[in-house]
Amino acid sequence: MPHGLSAAPRRARGCRPRAWALGALAAAGWTRAAAAQFGTRVTASVDVGAASVAYDDFERAGLVSVTPTVRVEGARTMFVARGAYSRFETGSSSIQGSVAGSLVSPAFWNVRGEAFATASATRYRDMPAASNVTALGRLHYATDTYGAWAGTGAGFVAQGQFFPDALVQLDFGAWRRIGRTTYSLSATPTWVGRPDAIGFPGPAPVGRVDYTDYAAAMRWQHPSAEFVASTGLRAGGGPDRIPGARRWLESWTSIWVTRRLAIVGGIGAFPSDVQQGLPGGRYASAALRVATRRPPVNDPAVRAELTLPYELNRLRRGRANAERFTVVDDATGLRVITVRVPDAARVELMADFTDWLPVPLIRAGRDEWRMAIAIAPGVHRVNVRLNDGPWTVPPGLTSVRDDFGGAVGLLVVR
Repeated sequence: MPHGLSAAPRRARGCRPRAWALGALAAAGWTRAAAAQFGTRVTASVDVGAASVAYDDFERAGLVSVTPTVRVEGARTMFVARGAYSRFETGSSSIQGSVAGSLVSPAFWNVRGEAFATASATRYRDMPAASNVTALGRLHYATDTYGAWAGTGAGFVAQGQFFPDALVQLDFGAWRRIGRTTYSLSATPTWVGRPDAIGFPGPAPVGRVDYTDYAAAMRWQHPSAEFVASTGLRAGGGPDRIPGARRWLESWTSIWVTRRLAIVGGIGAFPSDVQQGLPGGRYASAALRVATRRPPVNDPAVRAELTLPYELNRLRRGRANAERFTVVDDATGLRVITVRVPDAARVELMADFTDWLPVPLIRAGRDEWRMAIAIAPGVHRVNVRLNDGPWTVPPGLTSVRDDFGGAVGLLVVR
């Protein structure tokens, strides 16, 4: 289901989209301090847009939406909080909120474990219409260009004032990265029903719904644009237990006009949410996104959940050592930073000219990583990080103490 589109065209009370938007942008105030002190990356954004939506069993309707999002990322952790307020042309409205967190273990022979948890709720009228809480454990095998995962988890779902149902889910998938494009396949067998009716393969008893969602997706990334497409098939359940579409197709495009402003558009169809009892539908939407920064290539931002349960390009090998750090001018007036690091899988740079936000460099050869960025003449402070390790002073730069007791490199740009 697309971000910013709420579940159904019903009225909600106590919704304050202006406060939501201000709250998301307020996170920008502590982004720089958190990044510098803890090596984390905090991103806040707000999408403001319009859409035409035809939900199952509802007439097509126009709506406007406000969708704030906050992401906090560390070397092996990630937390995302997202909300969506939608107001329909009929005057009704709805509101959604969700949080998700992930913790990944250190690597052992390209294998890592992951603990993932998520909770969401949709509200209309005077009561929570639907909510769910799910926790999963996954094992990932990942190289630089391909990988696979397998996992299982459990939780509960509640609809209105009904007693919560139990949920059990398996999660399997594989991915392949070719150039700027990542392809993935996944399957998620799911059992939802009364706690005493939950079980594994076999005929579904009364009070239990069994189904499996199969999905294929691709994501193309460029420093100033991104395109995502996904398609899926739902097997099992039966139309009497799971109404609505059993096949779906979605596509989304984001184009960054400036460092903090993007145009986002999407079109497609999405299935019903069995876990929350929400309808599927068809939509076309467009929005403006205001963010604290433009996400760099390979950043698990925007719609990573369409392609991978976790951004697997971070599941890398151990430590590496930088051998050379250079800065030269290019024909466009930008500065090209090159870091030579044998056997590295990921190289990041954080400096005063990136607002102390970690920015991944792009591989430019077997052992070289590069980025082009505008840097004003003067003395700047810079750190680099290799393979999600500690932040260090780039080779060849003078080391000085920073305001937090760490070390940074002095870079003189003329």
